[in-house]
Amino acid sequence: MIKDFVVFDDFIDYEGPFEVRKLYELIEHFIYNHHYDTNEKRNYERRNEDGRYIEIELEPNKTVSNYIKLNLNIRIIVRDIQDITIEEKGDKKTIQQGNLSIRFRSFILKDRGSSWERNPSLFFLRHMVDKFVYKIHIGSYQDEVKNDTNLLQDNIRKFLNLYQRR
Repeated sequence: MIKDFVVFDDFIDYEGPFEVRKLYELIEHFIYNHHYDTNEKRNYERRNEDGRYIEIELEPNKTVSNYIKLNLNIRIIVRDIQDITIEEKGDKKTIQQGNLSIRFRSFILKDRGSSWERNPSLFFLRHMVDKFVYKIHIGSYQDEVKNDTNLLQDNIRKFLNLYQRR
């Protein structure tokens, strides 16, 4: 399998109030609405005297052909989470406050079955096919995965900006 990275280590860093559950739901809805298959690689939570620590790694993917799969890799780390109570329209609501860091990596996975890597001649032929035949198709998939990543980042930034204005 060959990974062609389109987006590598883009970050969103945020410190302040937000709702962890709603952030996760926002990402899950995005994955579902853009026809990616959900793949949760890691979900870890630890409690200590400073607050909670959460680490979630998602790797949604979309199979577009027998040869190509689009992958997003989203790693969410939230440190020093404290529950705080706010008043919204006369109602008390519990939300979280902490340090949030989200890392984005997006890539195209080619030759998913490693069928072209079995001998050197096929490996060379695959390289030529990628370079001259699939170049146009792969370019459109690179645009798609990059646009999806940028749209998800924009949605998360808008979501976090709602909490800064409170």
